[in-house]
Amino acid sequence: MSAQASSPQLRPLGVGEILDVGIKIYMRNALTLFKIVVFVVLPAQILVNLAEISALPSNVTLESGSGGGVSPFGGTIVQDGTISHHQLAVFLVGFIGAFLIQFVAARFAQAGCFRAVADAYLGEEVGWRSSLGYALRRLPAIVALSILFGIIVGLATLLCIIPGIYLYVAFAVAVPVLLVEGAGPFRSLGRSRELVRGRWWATLGVSVVSLVLVSIVSLTISGLVVGVAFAAPARNTVSGFILNTLSATLGSMIATPAAAAFITVLYIDLRVRKEGFDLLLLARRLGVELAPGQEPPSFLPEPLPPGSQPPFWPPPPGWEPEPAPTAPPPAPPNVQPPFWPPPPGWKSDDQ
Repeated sequence: MSAQASSPQLRPLGVGEILDVGIKIYMRNALTLFKIVVFVVLPAQILVNLAEISALPSNVTLESGSGGGVSPFGGTIVQDGTISHHQLAVFLVGFIGAFLIQFVAARFAQAGCFRAVADAYLGEEVGWRSSLGYALRRLPAIVALSILFGIIVGLATLLCIIPGIYLYVAFAVAVPVLLVEGAGPFRSLGRSRELVRGRWWATLGVSVVSLVLVSIVSLTISGLVVGVAFAAPARNTVSGFILNTLSATLGSMIATPAAAAFITVLYIDLRVRKEGFDLLLLARRLGVELAPGQEPPSFLPEPLPPGSQPPFWPPPPGWEPEPAPTAPPPAPPNVQPPFWPPPPGWKSDDQ
């Protein structure tokens, strides 16, 4: 039996099943996924806060509470006196530097979580170091894809909101396409749109529900830290610095792996529906050796009986479901005894 023939076959999942599988992957690999995010986001957030503090003019205080002007770093600005052109230039440079650090770190953590989720889908051991190493090699392409995604969706939204929403959903699985298939940024966006075509509403449903779930949990946990941070007199104090760093890191630690889990499962489901994708093909794309006959992970729904659904969607030409099994013909009436002479009390069925 070939490896292809013995590879675990996947079946299309409903929206609820996609969310269920994503949640199970997230919960069973939470510690590893948290390590991926913390390793990347925590140092980045420390650098962001240092850039924030060093860029503030000496007569400006950044507080966590209300009052004053809104800061691009978050929080509010309390100004005492005027700000010179030089101080304003330093502040803008610090803001741009902090934004770039946050942007690259978020893409790095996102790519690492996508690889970890894909390994979990294969039933392989999920390692945070190997996932980050894989993400680092693809980081330039991920950053380019994110910039391109933002420009296209942003322009479409400015021109008319509806095209922006359509493209946002159509490009939903562009990151898994780039990581799994090795496509470039432009090709990843086009490939994502091809996969989502015909499943746009289902993709929207998964995106909206997953966004709501992630936001509720992330805001609840990080909000506890933020609530304490409001008691700090200013964000550029030691206590404010620590609380702001913890809050931002916790929010990313909860949200980034969850979003990666849902989108990765959605991507695999779209390929199963349209291309007969299976775990062996996924493993080859990721450079993983999958043992022939290896059982799929237990969190995947049970496959349907063979022949009850096409191998991919739309069905191949000439495919028809297997006919339902017919009932066996009824036994002939018992019109003669099983042996002669008949047993005592025997009567034929027509009597």
